[in-house]
Amino acid sequence: MPASVPVYNLMAASLCKQPHYNPMRSTLFLFILAVAIPVNAQLKTFKWQSELCDLSGTYDAKKYTPAQLRNTLTLLGTNTPRIDFSATVWRYDEIAGLDLAALDSEYEQKSKIIRDLNIVKVPFWEKLRQAQLKEMQEYYELSKITAQAYTDPKVINSYRLAESCKLKYAGPLIAGGNKLIEAWRQVNLASQKRNADPKRLQDTWDQQNASPDRLKYARVETMSFGWWNCANALLPHDDAANDGTADTEYKKLFKRVRQRCDEA
Repeated sequence: MPASVPVYNLMAASLCKQPHYNPMRSTLFLFILAVAIPVNAQLKTFKWQSELCDLSGTYDAKKYTPAQLRNTLTLLGTNTPRIDFSATVWRYDEIAGLDLAALDSEYEQKSKIIRDLNIVKVPFWEKLRQAQLKEMQEYYELSKITAQAYTDPKVINSYRLAESCKLKYAGPLIAGGNKLIEAWRQVNLASQKRNADPKRLQDTWDQQNASPDRLKYARVETMSFGWWNCANALLPHDDAANDGTADTEYKKLFKRVRQRCDEA
């Protein structure tokens, strides 16, 4: 009669064949899973608009905050704060309304906005910020000199840029009289070449030149269409915000960008 196998031995053998439980292995698996979830959770979506498009970008929230992305967007072209103060006038009686204190205040306020922006920490954007601050400063300085020069034209000589414009207009504006009339005449002739109705400009000049207030007309037009147009055209500009470069760099902040655009 064959020997019987004790039941407890079978049970023991069965237990020995069960998979070995490794608490360290299980813990490692759970740890990896716990780390992977937050990594994926760092990808977030940011939406913005351009002139013709609605855009949506996926970005790494460990690198930028939504506020930084919004602030950086402020440096793109039309979003950037600009000085609204107008340093030129159309009529002589408007000269008294040129408020230099308002210009100073606007410059301080808007330059501070740009300086204080918490933007993404990328060299391109800091360089663009500095370029826009410089551009605003140059416009402010020209605006202040111009507003003052209507009543004190000698200040034009203290302006540190636009030497060719200073040589052309400072002398006649300071001298007044016939020299100013001649400078005004040359400004009018130059305007006629660019105007669709030159005869209208000539008729207006003839009428104003015959007026007792002709020196007032001469000063306003020589300042606005002569000096200002000349000096303003020579202001340095940073084209990165307007030539598409900044837009391209902004999209590089995202892992993926989708856009829906209206037809131009």
